[in-house]
Amino acid sequence: MDPMKPNISRIYDYVLGGEHNLEVDRSAAEHILKVFPAYPLWARLNREFLQLMARQWAAEGQTHVLDIGSGMPTQGHFHSVMPNARILYSDNDPVTVEYARTLIGDNLAVAYLEADVRQPEALLRAAEQHFHGERKVAIGFIGVAYFIDDASLARVMRTLHGWAAPGSVLALSQTFSGEMTETGRQQMESFKRGGVELLPRSEAELRRLVAPWEILEIASLEDWPGIATRVQASDRGDAKAGMLGVRLVRSS
Repeated sequence: MDPMKPNISRIYDYVLGGEHNLEVDRSAAEHILKVFPAYPLWARLNREFLQLMARQWAAEGQTHVLDIGSGMPTQGHFHSVMPNARILYSDNDPVTVEYARTLIGDNLAVAYLEADVRQPEALLRAAEQHFHGERKVAIGFIGVAYFIDDASLARVMRTLHGWAAPGSVLALSQTFSGEMTETGRQQMESFKRGGVELLPRSEAELRRLVAPWEILEIASLEDWPGIATRVQASDRGDAKAGMLGVRLVRSS
């Protein structure tokens, strides 16, 4: 790890209350919070959604998980909630991948791949190998979609659907333009000036982009059963997250 450069995955870990971060990450996080006070709420909602989906998938008998844009495998990530599953994590940041592999250690059921979500073919080849040819999988796409342009997101969704076997499921989160205030738009502009463009979408736009996956459920994560009561008031503050959760299935 470079102790002089902040890392987005370590910043995320810090915001979630983790220990796998450095002083430079904590300083960067505090700067982000000044321009985007809803960030801890985003992080907490995404992680609660991930854990809820993991518990649900385990109960449904899913035993193979492909997670895209994983960040640090800490703070109750998939392999912690689904210890009997084979997990393939992925991220496009080599620093995150290198450190994540040290955290995973010698757990042969869990692998971590450096991959760009916009080029999923290499990721799917690795999944084919790690899952020993099994294509009935659960796919995590949480905290990723709003960093990807419409054309790329639509292509990735089609590619994943074409590869996955019937019965596969996918969980996705997306910033919601329908709940965005003027303050929220200003905060998005602050991120863009800092080199990070976030792409909020309406529910109608998201429904179009995730096709041909079948939507099982779509709702605000702040109101999602099993999540709303677990997000602390201190996480919420006066912020409005505007974050949608979506459950999808590959039915045929």
